[in-house]
Amino acid sequence: MGVRRAAIFYHFPDKLELYAAVLDDVLADATRALPARGSAAQRLEAAMSGWIDYVARRPTVARLILREAANAQPGGGSPLVRAGRPLVDWLRARIEEGVASGELEPLTDPHRFISLMGATTVFHLAAMPSLTPNVPFDPASPAELERHKREMLHVARHMLGIKARA
Repeated sequence: MGVRRAAIFYHFPDKLELYAAVLDDVLADATRALPARGSAAQRLEAAMSGWIDYVARRPTVARLILREAANAQPGGGSPLVRAGRPLVDWLRARIEEGVASGELEPLTDPHRFISLMGATTVFHLAAMPSLTPNVPFDPASPAELERHKREMLHVARHMLGIKARA
């Protein structure tokens, strides 16, 4: 049994509100999955690995985020910014916690770090398959996901100034 259009617009006044609700729901799932235990560096690394897995399991999420980011207007009240605020706040707090404890010595500001790490995975999973049509490439394959995680964690450790573990 299908859902009638009128039923949807009973709950959402327009497409933008429906779209915003979808983004809220999608990014709330990612926020709920954030790690609660470990050092700041361990939680940040686990969060990045979890983000990569989360987006890989939901390729439409990557495309949705990419589309919303491309359509956002500077200074506008983007549904993506609103939906992503708890995730961004959590990441900023972990970075600040790591700096305060001496565990992190970032080479870049938290905003730039969060933007680069989040966007790289979204772009990798949403856009690369269509940008490399003649290359056998599946960004969601287990081997490619592990390679992407390893490379992203290497870059993140460098950007955050996380000391190499013995």
